[in-house]
Amino acid sequence: MLETARLTVRPFVESDFDALVALREPWEVRQYLGGVRNTVEFTRQRLNYYLAHQARHGYAMSVVCLKGSTAMIGWGGLQHFNDGEEVEVGYAFAQAHWGQGLATELASACVQFGFARLGLDRIIAVADEANIASRRVMEKIGMRHEKDLVHYGHPCVYYAISR
Repeated sequence: MLETARLTVRPFVESDFDALVALREPWEVRQYLGGVRNTVEFTRQRLNYYLAHQARHGYAMSVVCLKGSTAMIGWGGLQHFNDGEEVEVGYAFAQAHWGQGLATELASACVQFGFARLGLDRIIAVADEANIASRRVMEKIGMRHEKDLVHYGHPCVYYAISR
């Protein structure tokens, strides 16, 4: 489990499925998560991926809660990008929690964890090119834009930070 000043982060468990579906449902959230591809079935695939990644690597995208609460307000963490060698930091929050600096707080803690505890030398982040808020988070934590790419069929930006 990871903690920040305002957040606790814990691994996903199977019983988190319904809460994850609810968080990913609003268009404002899912438009940057694959848009129309972001169905209940796709969310099932993502949760299965997170659970398997956690079992395989000891870390993965995880449940994010406000300290003192067990209610999922988002998810985030580190995972291998496209099952490759690169490790990415990712984050998403329910709209009610946007604009409070929580994504920056989480992403920064995840990057620090990756460097200090996992011994990573480099961490990447990928976001829909239209997701200006996510790009700001990446820049605030010291990541730099390296290239553009297509991911899940959408034009995306690719940022990275080195230890």
